[in-house]
Amino acid sequence: MSSQHPSDQVPDYGQYVPPTDQPGTPGGQPGQPSQPGQQAPYGPPAGQQGQYPPQGQYPPPGYPGGAAAPLSPADTKTWASLSHLLGGILGFLAPLVIWLVFRERSHVVDVEAKKALNFQIPVALVLLAANWVLPGFLSGLVVLGVWVASLVLGIIAFQAVSNGRPASYPIDVKIVR
Repeated sequence: MSSQHPSDQVPDYGQYVPPTDQPGTPGGQPGQPSQPGQQAPYGPPAGQQGQYPPQGQYPPPGYPGGAAAPLSPADTKTWASLSHLLGGILGFLAPLVIWLVFRERSHVVDVEAKKALNFQIPVALVLLAANWVLPGFLSGLVVLGVWVASLVLGIIAFQAVSNGRPASYPIDVKIVR
């Protein structure tokens, strides 16, 4: 076995690599590979803003990008209404993703996506039960009817939220609070 030079070792993902001013080591000559045939180190050259923070400090204290910015009123209305429309088309996954992504950025999106999610979860359970319990053709008719009803109610809720009114569904089960 041949011994490797310390500069030949690749750090683990996310591991802090201290900058040095020696050619051939990470952070050495800006924009130059460490050795012939090797790729230049990632990140800005040593001594410039944006150096890697020490391991375990992601994001570093005082980092301005730590909390997500609140949604604008237009984005709030868009995502709140899309949670209903996409819920009617795709089922409970679309409102779930919208709720998980935007719940801390807008109270309106949080409330409306939960309404869509709380309606789409029982719809998914009915679809699942229809597939298990009912015979072939009858199962297909029930699934189609439930999906069309879910789509129509999702479009009605989409229009309500787009016009600035809160949405409501005939089934109001509080599964996600």
